[in-house]
Amino acid sequence: MAHILREKGFDARVIRGGLNAWKKAGLPLEDIPADDMVKLPTFARR
Repeated sequence: MAHILREKGFDARVIRGGLNAWKKAGLPLEDIPADDMVKLPTFARR
């Protein structure tokens, strides 16, 4: 996703460690209204 955003002119980066690393660093987060959340499908492991 960062690559696509950079192609469109945004200064996007990939965060090593993802959201957990962002939280651990104490960086800001925004609340998301419950009705904006989308439940992603889950897949059974074999």
